[in-house]
Amino acid sequence: MVLYEGALQVVPVLLIALFIDTRSLGRQGSRTMRRWENAQDRVYAALGVVAFMVSLFVVADIVADGPVTKAIIIATLSGCMGMLYVRILQRFASRDRRPDQVSGDR
Repeated sequence: MVLYEGALQVVPVLLIALFIDTRSLGRQGSRTMRRWENAQDRVYAALGVVAFMVSLFVVADIVADGPVTKAIIIATLSGCMGMLYVRILQRFASRDRRPDQVSGDR
């Protein structure tokens, strides 16, 4: 039960992080890159919703706790965390590509 309760707490935070990241990030780059980021965001949100709903149903005793539900939660949360890691790496890569404004002024 701890897995499902944890997912109910973690998934909304992950989705809020995605929302804030999407809004704060100036979507610059090629059309293909923006399309790829939009697809990533949709998959990330879908995985989060699946994990949240399955956890909610198990905690509410609508769906029985079992190996299939545990596998769904673990797979969807692993996918979310993996995509979050990719987004972090993309942010670092884009920051490294931009010229440093401080050193550019000197």
